[in-house]
Amino acid sequence: MASPDVPVLVISGAVGAGKSTVAAEAASLLREAAVPHALVDLAQIECCWPVPDDDPWNERLIHKNLASLWPNFADAGASRLILCRVLESRSLLGPVRAAVPGAKITVVRLRVPLGELHARIRRREAAGDPTWYLEAASYLVPVLERAGVEDHVVDNSGRPARETAAEVLRLAGWLPDG
Repeated sequence: MASPDVPVLVISGAVGAGKSTVAAEAASLLREAAVPHALVDLAQIECCWPVPDDDPWNERLIHKNLASLWPNFADAGASRLILCRVLESRSLLGPVRAAVPGAKITVVRLRVPLGELHARIRRREAAGDPTWYLEAASYLVPVLERAGVEDHVVDNSGRPARETAAEVLRLAGWLPDG
């Protein structure tokens, strides 16, 4: 028997684009609309050290953990899944499909100008050294723009996260227009 379709929304973007914040707002909007769902920030389920030499971003662990989480979410009533991650290639969606049988994936990339990303990162990392994050954002902005792996692009510059989340959900077909 085939797995039922599982709408999966991947919110992508460069470091500092607001993926986690927008995803949390999207989850809040879905709760208010009584839409059963789960939210996983993939960067949070790979936090394990040491990392394998041949998998420096812990991709295998991410998808092994996701494959363990999804059945529990589904058993609890979730019928949709929001994921956050930097997505440089659609090939990274193959393991998501394997981890979430029946996944029907929509990718929305959040776009923020590099100068604004740098300002956000400096505020967020004020207590530490922002260098890695600043360099990652500088690298990712043009890479993600060229890669074009998304189904939709949403501007997340200078607007409330809730407004961005509502647009993301409408584009994914998860909330009605209006």
